[in-house]
Amino acid sequence: MLYAYNILKSLGLKVELPMILEMDNKGAVDLANSWSVGGRTRHIDVRMHFLRELKSQGLLVIKHVPGDDNDADIFTTNTTAAVFNKHVRNFVGNDEYVEVEVQDNPPS
Repeated sequence: MLYAYNILKSLGLKVELPMILEMDNKGAVDLANSWSVGGRTRHIDVRMHFLRELKSQGLLVIKHVPGDDNDADIFTTNTTAAVFNKHVRNFVGNDEYVEVEVQDNPPS
């Protein structure tokens, strides 16, 4: 996300801030949004602190999105045709010239 931000900025394009990072892992979202340290969280990798720094600089907002509403799942998990069709519109839009629909059992 930060890489894409830097590329767009170097091309002279305006990037709307803060960027929104949506995750379906509630525990990871809570950990990133909370500065409290517990017995099991004090050994968290430095990467988590990097996200916190971006958040405190106003570059990033970390939000929880329920698994059923997570658009990225069509790229990372096996999904049914109904789930794919639900999320694919967020990537290709509702253009009348683009027809995307997947069937569970394609005809042979």
